[in-house]
Amino acid sequence: MKTQVLVVSTVERRQRLLPVLERNELEISVASSLEEARQKLSGSTPYDLLLVDAEQSDGSWMDLLQFVENEGKSCEVIVFARCGDERLWAEVLQSGAHDLLVEPYEQQDVPRVIEGALQNQSTRSERNARQ
Repeated sequence: MKTQVLVVSTVERRQRLLPVLERNELEISVASSLEEARQKLSGSTPYDLLLVDAEQSDGSWMDLLQFVENEGKSCEVIVFARCGDERLWAEVLQSGAHDLLVEPYEQQDVPRVIEGALQNQSTRSERNARQ
């Protein structure tokens, strides 16, 4: 079964990321707003990975991360941004997201970050199953 990924961003912003993701045999769904993302996350599809744009018009990426945690979703969250600095990267990691991807998206970095996030998800699922 393919990895289920939800990309949350405006159409213009996700156009740069989608071609990189599509090379990695992922089942990709998209949401153009945080509200649409919440609806999709509340649906029947169990997403493995959530990629959320740092720039949202209807809230913050942290709102969506909080929603995932509050709802007990097991997906990993990766934030992506047009430009990033050490402050944003630290904020992403301290908030509980897996990592930050910054444009330009390097061909080797995206699969590496995704693989690491999925490994974290697998480890957490195994740990929860033992408890």
